[in-house]
Amino acid sequence: MKAVFCALLLSPISAFHVPRQSSPVRALVLPPPSPWALRSTQEKESSPGTESGPESNGTSFYLEGKSNFGSDKPASSFILGSTFFVKQSKEIIKEGLAKVGITGKDYIPPEESLPLCLGLRLSNEAVKEAERKREERDGRVETNVVSRTLYDVGCLFLDKFFDERPIARFWFLEIIARIPYFTYVSMLHLYESFGWWRGIQLRKVHNAQDDNELHHLLIMESLGGDDIWKDRFLGYHVAFGYYWILCAVYLFSPAVAYEFMELLESHAVDTYGTFLKENKDKLMQLPPPTVARKYYTSADLYLFDEFQVSKNIGTRRPPCDSLYDVFKNICDDEAEHVKTMVACQDYARLGELVVSPHAVLEDTPGEMDMDQKRKNWKEWAQSVNEMSSYESSEGASDFE
Repeated sequence: MKAVFCALLLSPISAFHVPRQSSPVRALVLPPPSPWALRSTQEKESSPGTESGPESNGTSFYLEGKSNFGSDKPASSFILGSTFFVKQSKEIIKEGLAKVGITGKDYIPPEESLPLCLGLRLSNEAVKEAERKREERDGRVETNVVSRTLYDVGCLFLDKFFDERPIARFWFLEIIARIPYFTYVSMLHLYESFGWWRGIQLRKVHNAQDDNELHHLLIMESLGGDDIWKDRFLGYHVAFGYYWILCAVYLFSPAVAYEFMELLESHAVDTYGTFLKENKDKLMQLPPPTVARKYYTSADLYLFDEFQVSKNIGTRRPPCDSLYDVFKNICDDEAEHVKTMVACQDYARLGELVVSPHAVLEDTPGEMDMDQKRKNWKEWAQSVNEMSSYESSEGASDFE
């Protein structure tokens, strides 16, 4: 058994060799053409079965569908854990050997692959300046000394560890940003299971917030934000510890748990806003990842509307025609999360009910609302029918 495990763990080494060879780059086609972009174009042109169309208009060069997980289906914790361990061990070996010049035939230097090949930047000082201006304009987030200290230490860590690596930084932020919503829903289930309290509307809103942050995370993964093993290791372990700490905080004070999340979401707004200003020209030239386009422009935007408690249903339908639009949408999403966290604090302290936007619409059903519901239903049904027709035609072509 030990021999089999060692063989699995060390199997990539047989493919390594010392001299580096040129290989096609998994990157985007950027104007003006650069060496890595030309090579990625040649790869696309030489690949059999490649078709032109919306999905191949640059978007295919993102890391769509890439996964660093140990399995693609549910399984026992032992199977998932052992598979994940072997997979990550191979990644550690590859990265370690690459640092000493031993690389495989399919090796791509970090500077020629996503996300570094995009040439995006983020100034730590500019983020701090944006935060200072926001606090001067809107006031500092009212919080306790412990929360503020943890927040300041966390920001300092982000600046040092992810300096000049904005996409990796965003991936780490989105991994952490999902955890509070996991925590809130878990604690609400606990409260209800003990018969203490039931928060139906609050749970709906937090589930929608989690779904929104999940899509932010998927976007960062499609841009290569989790490409380095140490980033993934750090993100997963910090998230695990953060979950249990926040559970304890929520158990004693939900308001403080919401307050700390307001701090983090406000920082996210400052960070994404600064990133947009510094990279506008480049981002405007790049297409949106498929996952972003599907999320922001699909017919089913129920959960997208659900987490925005400050807006009416259907009033926010942002464009998604470029990577700039994607990051602008994410920045606006984070601003909506800030408003929702403020509302949740008022709920915890003052008893001002946080209500699902859809519940508000259902409680005031006018003739115009019913017409809008009918219209939304027809659009959704048409979208499902078109998708079914497309999948049927694709399936039929497989048998021809």
